[in-house]
Amino acid sequence: MTETAEWAPPLPDGWSLDDVFAGCEAPGPELRAVVTGPDRDLVGDLWAADARMAREAANLYVAVEAMARRRPAGDDLPVGVRGGAGVDSRALAAPRLAAVSEAFVPELALLRGCSEHEAATLALEAVALVRHLPETLAALGEGRCDLRKARALVELLSPASRAVAERVQAVVLPDVGSRTVPQLRATVRRLLARWEAEALERRRRERRRTADARVEPVGDGMSRFVVDLDTPTAAACADACDRYAQLLREGGDQRPIGVLRAQVAADLVLRPWDVSRPAVTAAVTVHAPLSDLVPAGVAPGEVSGQVVTAAQCRELLAQLDALGLRAPAGGSLHVAVTDPATRRLVAVADRRELERGAHGRRGAGGPAGVPGPGGPGLRPPPTTTAYRPTAGQRRFVQARDGTCRMPGCRRRAGRCDVDHDVPWQTGGRTDVGNLVCLCRRHHRLKTHASGWSFRLLPDGRLQVCTPSGVVRTSRPAAPHLDVEPAPVGTGPPAARRPVDDPPF
Repeated sequence: MTETAEWAPPLPDGWSLDDVFAGCEAPGPELRAVVTGPDRDLVGDLWAADARMAREAANLYVAVEAMARRRPAGDDLPVGVRGGAGVDSRALAAPRLAAVSEAFVPELALLRGCSEHEAATLALEAVALVRHLPETLAALGEGRCDLRKARALVELLSPASRAVAERVQAVVLPDVGSRTVPQLRATVRRLLARWEAEALERRRRERRRTADARVEPVGDGMSRFVVDLDTPTAAACADACDRYAQLLREGGDQRPIGVLRAQVAADLVLRPWDVSRPAVTAAVTVHAPLSDLVPAGVAPGEVSGQVVTAAQCRELLAQLDALGLRAPAGGSLHVAVTDPATRRLVAVADRRELERGAHGRRGAGGPAGVPGPGGPGLRPPPTTTAYRPTAGQRRFVQARDGTCRMPGCRRRAGRCDVDHDVPWQTGGRTDVGNLVCLCRRHHRLKTHASGWSFRLLPDGRLQVCTPSGVVRTSRPAAPHLDVEPAPVGTGPPAARRPVDDPPF
């Protein structure tokens, strides 16, 4: 977009309020007239800061869109072929990124040190503003429209035709500074309903197509279970939970009504009273440092990705020991034992393996999991000459990595591929020191995307180098393995290796 080259640089320090108004008309003359007295300069600083942030945001969008142009989708394998994109690819889920390589979003995430969700949102906004809403981008660059309002316009006007988007912007941009974001959204929705109702309908259909159910941790041992539903269904679900909670209250349950609603929602989903349905099994891994397997242990542990204190960890292990370290029927339960001294994962074992490691076939040893006089101790699973990892290796690597090892990716390890770092076909061993968890998307990127390099270091860190030369490092997610981060190398990983395990 040619207009970006003529934008003024960020406002320098010391500009007066008049200078701010000259570059940003958003406050309006009626507001300017009442800004007097000692607060005048502070108000000017506030508006100047808003104008600077808006201009820098516009510059960021232009840079992101320019890089997206350098990563065309023609560099990707065709959809549907071996190693190509599947139905879950971001390019297919986001039509405006269809012309951009699917490797661009992961690269942008590593460049900015953010999640891929944030990077995808930024890429979508940049492409929409530069190519579809240049008027809004210009207003952002001039400081007349702030970032929150620009994002609202992108969200609502992206599905609209270019002609309708121009008409809507012509109405709302002249006085965009005097509207709040909710007021702006309401105005745009009314205009779209009048001029192109199909745009709102397309947006609703897209939201329904990308609906999901997910867990969002909120800390302190609590999480939210979030479900995307259409508004009438969501309202009906909320009303049902409230009515059942009220029945519990009338029956004498004096817990807060919000707690009752949450309990009702969980019961309606899990239906513990219904034994006619097939059982849903669970695989649980408790991360515990070696010291916590003795009474004096003081190191923290982890359960389902959430940190627990040493006391909690010992209490949980004691409860599990009382139950014989049993998992729910049909499930599995393992203890991932780490050594705080070396910050390495020692083993992932069930009760029988813990006892065998501590006591051996004969003789008495120490507490469960700690090598005794008659026990061989706990150790990682051995190397295999086969191509596919053994069940023990897969279990160990998934417990060590926790999630996909692509920096920033949070897809849990249980849904990832266990990939060879040095390809098995070229002499790489099937050993836990040469295996790493990568989700299918990043496995395909490592194997097929041009210009990328992955390198698993001896201490378990994974270095990833993007086509633009930026190096990022991820560390094992198991507790104690990242307490004292090792120094990150300054050079890029080794040159790209031959094609590794095909992802499917």
